[in-house]
Amino acid sequence: MSDFGRQLGQALQEAGMTQLAFGFEANVSREAVSSYTTGRAMTPPDVKSKAVQVTNNPFLSIAAAYESSAGTSPVILDGDNVELNRHTVVAKTVEEVEELLEAIKEARPLLVKPPRSLTSQELQQIEHLIQETLDVVTSTTHMAAVITKESKLGWIAQWTKHKTKLLSRGFIKVMKGA
Repeated sequence: MSDFGRQLGQALQEAGMTQLAFGFEANVSREAVSSYTTGRAMTPPDVKSKAVQVTNNPFLSIAAAYESSAGTSPVILDGDNVELNRHTVVAKTVEEVEELLEAIKEARPLLVKPPRSLTSQELQQIEHLIQETLDVVTSTTHMAAVITKESKLGWIAQWTKHKTKLLSRGFIKVMKGA
């Protein structure tokens, strides 16, 4: 089963929505929704998007992004050694940010050198920096998701506010239809 399918089933349950009701919203059959939640079929991109919109569930959004980006965005942390509550995600994020800052300090002198002149040991140090950066992306995404979900502030609303801030600062351009 895909992580998105599992998350879809859970998000629908948390939202108090049946597969049939979601099927009406997404313009697909109840049977199709069932096949998505059990992993018998891959969820089409438009249905993933509709599911995130309808449920406003941060973990469903994370699963959709992960599945739709060939695994190049944060994966949902759900292993036996993970406790996802606001206290643990904040503590883990602080730990990961501190590790990233240390990696930046160590790699900073290397980042001014042309990449073609880096030794294999220096490239390993750069790779360590990248991995620490990805750890922070994963931990901060989970922190935002957990806190948003626990406080009921709305995942979509938070991303909308964030995008508005980026737009007002000139960091992104207005897209048609957005």
